[in-house]
Amino acid sequence: MAIEKHTTDSFVLEGYERAEHDKVFALFTREFGLVLAHAKSIRKLESKLRAHVLPGSMATVTLVKGKDVWRLVGAQEKHASKRFMPEIVFYLKRFMKGEGANKALYDRIVSLLGRVDAYDDSKSRTLLLYVILVSLGYADAKVIGAKDIKEYARFTVDDLYTHLLLSYVPVRNHVISVMKEMQL
Repeated sequence: MAIEKHTTDSFVLEGYERAEHDKVFALFTREFGLVLAHAKSIRKLESKLRAHVLPGSMATVTLVKGKDVWRLVGAQEKHASKRFMPEIVFYLKRFMKGEGANKALYDRIVSLLGRVDAYDDSKSRTLLLYVILVSLGYADAKVIGAKDIKEYARFTVDDLYTHLLLSYVPVRNHVISVMKEMQL
């Protein structure tokens, strides 16, 4: 019986030491959502994976689904903007719950990271948080100017940024209100 390997892009959210040389990584993957992946012997100096799965980075990872756990068997760090990576890591760790593909959220965050140099810093942070909150069901998609969630889903990141500029105060206030409700 062949072992099925899954290769997917991911955000490396956190790493936890386990046993003498192992580590468990919290990954937000494009294909599987939030995954805890066990990496054997990754803390050894001769480990080839250790430089490619650093918390607060992006990587293309190869995972094997075991009986009870995911195993990290390959990784290649992706070069991406690190500008909002601490915020992305914080919000995803805080709001993501369990496995389940969330390709739309993953793609939105990656698109936003690709455009951050063209956008205002504080507005980009607000947009990032708003996108995460809407995608995970905590915030209302209509606040930014969409008629419904389907129209919101069709917006590109540039569309979202334009709508954010037109309705910045209501969006910011909505995000603050949602954060207060969640006691953050």
